Amino acid sequence: MPRHKLCKDCAVYFCLVAVVFRVGTVPAWADPDAAIRANNWADLRGALAKCWAVPEGTDGSLLAYRFGLDKTGAIRGTPRIIARQLKGDAEAQRHYQEATDAALAKCFPIPVTPSFGAILGESPVYLRFVNTPPTGTYQFNSNITLFAPK
Repeated sequence: MPRHKLCKDCAVYFCLVAVVFRVGTVPAWADPDAAIRANNWADLRGALAKCWAVPEGTDGSLLAYRFGLDKTGAIRGTPRIIARQLKGDAEAQRHYQEATDAALAKCFPIPVTPSFGAILGESPVYLRFVNTPPTGTYQFNSNITLFAPK
């Protein structure tokens, strides 16, 4: 009988060890706080896409920015417009510019993990807001193209 009691105690002990071990090794994507922090360029692209509301009557428009991010995910300095192709009437063009500026203001600073933050501090970001149907585009690291959702 003592042998049986020992087995129960061992089972409970091993279950507790397994739970403690599992809690200590939960992947970052399973942590609710980490889920909202970008850990790579794809995460950053996804978060940015959620910030942009595309105005009506601006089909074919494009605005591209270059800027730096610090290790906390905040923009360093003022984003510089490096390409502009605005379509529609003057009001639509103004709305497009305002929408891209609002996306930058809404998204940044973007929460990032410490490891991704270390990368951000070394990389200029090239961000294009494009109101055209998605095409194959150069999406590598800090070269980011956001297409208007359809």
